[in-house]
Amino acid sequence: MTHGKVAAYEALSRPSHDDGVALSVLDVVESARSLGPEAEAELDAHAIRAIAQQAVDLPDGVMLFVNVSPATPLDHPEVLQPLESLSAQVVLEITERSTVPHFREPEFTHAMDLLRWRGYLLAMDDCGAGYSGLNRLVALKPEFAKVDMELVRGVDHDSAKAQLVEALVSFARRAGISVIAEGVETEAELATLTEVGVDYVQGYLLGRPAASVLPAAAPPRLKDPPAAVDAAAALGAHVRLAHMASRGLGDALGLYEAIVHAAREATQADLVVLRRRVGQDLVPVATSGVPETPRTVHLSSRDAVAAAFNAGRVIVHQTRAEGGNLHPYGSAVGAPISVEGWGWGMLSLFFREENRVRGDLVDLATGFADQTGLMVAANQGGLLPNRTDMIDALRFAIAHPGDRSDFFARIIRDVEQVTGSHDCWIGTVQDEHFDIVTGNGELTPTPLAQWLDPDSEMGRMPPGVALREARRVVVDDIREEPSLEPQLKELLEMAIISAAAIPITHEGGVLGILKAYHSTLAAFAEDQLSFLEEIASLLGTLLGGGAAPGA
Repeated sequence: MTHGKVAAYEALSRPSHDDGVALSVLDVVESARSLGPEAEAELDAHAIRAIAQQAVDLPDGVMLFVNVSPATPLDHPEVLQPLESLSAQVVLEITERSTVPHFREPEFTHAMDLLRWRGYLLAMDDCGAGYSGLNRLVALKPEFAKVDMELVRGVDHDSAKAQLVEALVSFARRAGISVIAEGVETEAELATLTEVGVDYVQGYLLGRPAASVLPAAAPPRLKDPPAAVDAAAALGAHVRLAHMASRGLGDALGLYEAIVHAAREATQADLVVLRRRVGQDLVPVATSGVPETPRTVHLSSRDAVAAAFNAGRVIVHQTRAEGGNLHPYGSAVGAPISVEGWGWGMLSLFFREENRVRGDLVDLATGFADQTGLMVAANQGGLLPNRTDMIDALRFAIAHPGDRSDFFARIIRDVEQVTGSHDCWIGTVQDEHFDIVTGNGELTPTPLAQWLDPDSEMGRMPPGVALREARRVVVDDIREEPSLEPQLKELLEMAIISAAAIPITHEGGVLGILKAYHSTLAAFAEDQLSFLEEIASLLGTLLGGGAAPGA
């Protein structure tokens, strides 16, 4: 990383069947391992003979990394004999994932010392992925430590990974060990690894495997890493937003504008967009930066933003190819906004350059999203989601029919948030089944006949009564309801005290049930029941295929 030139090659095995069909090298290694140390040594010997034949083209001053099983130098040091003439250039990689029995650790360390005496350098492969961690690194004291590929992948937008790699670099530097990051595939990963101070990198970004040693190595594409976020500017933007919240300044529009301007100031993004959930859409409510007309995102679409919002996770695009619709922007990061546990919206930052998003920007985007959620909750002063949002969502679903299991699950979770209830579900009448959808999206078919039978266990419960009699059934205290006696112990163990079952009807027919439980006595007051009935009425319109009232 200091001069941007190729310092080493790694020898790779690419085995094949007799007919030329490729064979997984991992399968070959595992097969040898299952047969014992002798088979592992035989495999190493076969590979090393082939490596030695090709290594005659290795340029002077360039190292050659060779993977070997720990058992090979321990029990079969003669296997390495074909590499003796190149020992000053050879680095033997010992994987951390491999184990050496505890009673053989001293013998293993002694064997490594003998290899050094014969001129070899040592590397520990897959650091951060295996059994022994830093203990093996301390005991072996290799010249090189190779960071496991899983830690490198996405290190540019995962601050925890970046911090782990940086800690490993700091530790290794004190021990005189050089750190190699393997599996580097993007410019953004390379920039972050440069920032945290790794000594060497390898990966498809810098060069793909070839059939022989390249006669002249082209320098890797090292770019200046994007400038780090100005910590003072970021802190100042957060503090100003906090002051605004504490003084209660501005209506919703002023609040939204303040959020996007502060986020752009802190991150130097070319465009910041704040979207709020309205029904089944994420609608832009404020922007800052290059004049744009941000699009509305439909939550039922396959859009990546919709998927990230529905999953409650951060989304990062480092290239236009990844983003699909980023034009004219090269990279972007979006963070979901949650208000009292409910998905409220999305804050997105866009940059003209590709590979611009690193861990510090992901942290800032998440921080502004969290601060937005707190400020929105304080500004609205009410429980979210609100009833209007839920009714809007149902109206949208009526107008845009499609797969309803996920939508029902979202409505159930919102009902639980609004009413404070739990274990809610929506049941729908099919030909012979009563299909139940829960808040996690699971659909469970049950026999319809059992719900319609007043003498059956299901038929005696509130949903069964509501289904047969087409009326709402409310139980203020399940301990006082004789029909629930067989299930009383189970219900109490689930912290259920009161219950409500609301029929879902359309044009006089019962199409299903909206059921809710609560952990407090007489929890379903008249205003709560009116709300549940309004939701059930819209569900009836949705299931009946009619037009929404007032649509």
